Amino acid sequence: MLLKKEEKEQLVVKLAMENQNYRTIAKIAHVSFMDIGKIIRKYTGQESEVQNKNPSVTSKAFQMFKEGKSRVDVAIALNLESYEAIDLFCDYLQLLNMDRLVTVHQYLGDDLPSFLDLFDRMKDEGILTQPAITMLVNSAGKLARLEEESLKLCEQIGRLHDKKTEIKEDIEKASSLLRYLRDECSELQ
Repeated sequence: MLLKKEEKEQLVVKLAMENQNYRTIAKIAHVSFMDIGKIIRKYTGQESEVQNKNPSVTSKAFQMFKEGKSRVDVAIALNLESYEAIDLFCDYLQLLNMDRLVTVHQYLGDDLPSFLDLFDRMKDEGILTQPAITMLVNSAGKLARLEEESLKLCEQIGRLHDKKTEIKEDIEKASSLLRYLRDECSELQ
């Protein structure tokens, strides 16, 4: 259901009065941070005031990240929940065009320490260069293919072993039959 402009403004004001942060308000009301600020300033009568007098929590967080503060420090200083500090840090990295770093972090999740250990080992070994990384990735692909080939060969060896067992049994049956026929021929003579 689409809300009319007035209904969106009322929703934004209601959420703001419930002390919801801009991010939550934006998600619920489907409006931008800038529009949220305009609506709240309009509602409070501060429409003409300069916004930089009281920077937003987001601006304060970005400034602290820019100064090298950790997410924990930002969360404590700005009284944020952990997920809010994490979201703001991801937004900050995206603003710095580090979207891929955020994507890698989200993809790896709990495996990030292993990835960082790999990075440190590569750095220590002096193989943290584009050609070395390319060679490592190619080698990993070859290893995967070798493992697949190894499994296929094991299956083939198993089939050949079964065939060998069948042939041995056939030879034993043929030998028994041959002995039987020799014995029968001997008795007939």
